[in-house]
Amino acid sequence: MLKKIMLATVTSLFLLLSVSVHAEPVTIVFSCELKDGSTKEDAMEVNARWLKWARSTAGSDEITSSYVSTIIGELGGFMWVDTYPDIATWGKIVDADSEFDAEFEEVSTCSGNRMYRGEETVPAK
Repeated sequence: MLKKIMLATVTSLFLLLSVSVHAEPVTIVFSCELKDGSTKEDAMEVNARWLKWARSTAGSDEITSSYVSTIIGELGGFMWVDTYPDIATWGKIVDADSEFDAEFEEVSTCSGNRMYRGEETVPAK
C-alpha cells in the first residue's frame, strides 16, 4: 500500500522535476492508523530502522522522521512527517526500494500522503 502511494507521488514529482529542481527542503506527510494489536512503539521501531537505512542510502544525516499524533481535536490515527534536505535526496530513497513496506504494513495502514515545500515568513520590521 505504502509503495503504491509512493509510486503515485513519484510520477507526479517527475513532472515537476522536468520543470525545475530546487535545493530546498521538502516534507512528506503520511496519514496513518495503527493496526489492532500494534503500538506506537512498534511503529517507531520499524521507522527507526528505516531512518537509519534512509540516511545511509541517501548519504545525508539531514533526513528526519517523526511520529505525529493529535493532542487536541479528533483523536485517532497518526502521521509520519519525513523531511529531506531537497527533492533529489528524497528521490534517492524512492529509487532505492527500501524493503520496509511490508514491516510498516504489519503495524499500520496509511491512507494517503502529500509532499510540501514551506517558505519561512520573515517578521515585519
